[in-house]
Amino acid sequence: MLLAGAASALAQSPAVNPHGALPEGLDCSACHRTDGWTPLRDELAFDHSEQTRFPLTGRHAAATCATCHTELRFDVPEAAPADCATCHIDVHQGAFADRCVECHNTTAFEDVEGLAIHSRTRFPLAGAHAQLSCQSCHTDDQGGAFTLLDTECLACHEADYDDAHGGAGFPTTCESCHSTLAWADAPSFDHVLASGGFQLLGAHETLACESCHAPPPDFTPHFNPASDQDCFTCHRTDFEAQHSPSFPTECLECHTVDTWEGATFEHAAIADGFALLGAHDALDCQACHAPPPGFDPLFNPASDQDCFTCHQPEYQQQHAGSGFPTTCIDCHTPDDWAGATFEHAAASGGFALLGAHDALDCQACHAPPPGFDPLFNPASDQDCFTCHQDDYQQQHAGSGFPVQ
Repeated sequence: MLLAGAASALAQSPAVNPHGALPEGLDCSACHRTDGWTPLRDELAFDHSEQTRFPLTGRHAAATCATCHTELRFDVPEAAPADCATCHIDVHQGAFADRCVECHNTTAFEDVEGLAIHSRTRFPLAGAHAQLSCQSCHTDDQGGAFTLLDTECLACHEADYDDAHGGAGFPTTCESCHSTLAWADAPSFDHVLASGGFQLLGAHETLACESCHAPPPDFTPHFNPASDQDCFTCHRTDFEAQHSPSFPTECLECHTVDTWEGATFEHAAIADGFALLGAHDALDCQACHAPPPGFDPLFNPASDQDCFTCHQPEYQQQHAGSGFPTTCIDCHTPDDWAGATFEHAAASGGFALLGAHDALDCQACHAPPPGFDPLFNPASDQDCFTCHQDDYQQQHAGSGFPVQ
């Protein structure tokens, strides 16, 4: 029981609430104890999330009352969960919208989805940019301040451009050739466009730039071909090592852009009509020509039908003095000397090999090669008696049988 004087004094003193206007129905006992104002009750009979418009989540749930209510006035600040600027300084200095909750959460200020946030700007982070820290590009920005930057590649990569292309006349629209994955990856580079029409065909496509150009940044060409069909200008050394001046310098007539090997060489085109027929097609060039680069012919046949000029030793070995014609293809083929289709009547002045004569060995009627002198001199292929006189005498001597 209070003393009468104390009760009287309390009754005369106005009740002063240091916390400002409280929610209706909330009294002091919701937070305070009867044995003293402090410390507060272990479990407050006040639910900030339920009884105010500001639910306490994340770091806010661990804050003391005085952290936000600095003068212990619970009717201020009047803030909603999205009104971050009421308590927090805008470290971005107005560079972004005021709605902090679009990027941040209440758990930690640094806990942000950088890629998702940047995707809402005019420069979404892709490729290698997605791996960079913010400070890699925003080098002069401190404490969360992010200055808007120029989004053109050259604005950040001018030094890279100068190192690789300075003075070479390359366009500064880097994305025309490069991707955001890496500088070395230039899948869209159009050599035709950059070189005035020289397309990289076949093996040229896999060459390093330095094979035909000076090192970066100038890329001065080592050669000046008239077009991508002009092989000779660049490959003159290769030509001179392999071909005499008599070869055409239009390399694509025989070679392909893929490799020097496997040339589709047309001998007739550069040999005044001498086609490589039959076994000639498989011969090495040195069988008929001096070694490269001269390729001077060892023989001078009149045409690809003139066998005798090149094969005179073979003719002399087999036919010397025999009167055989030197038009070898009358009997032989360009595939092989053996198996000649020999026409005896043509070579012997009309003596056809009739009947059993056709199967006889040449030496039955002729001396051995190369002479092939006839052992008999019949008047014709109907004159049997001249060759077979011994047979006649054995069978018909004195009989008066005719010699026909």
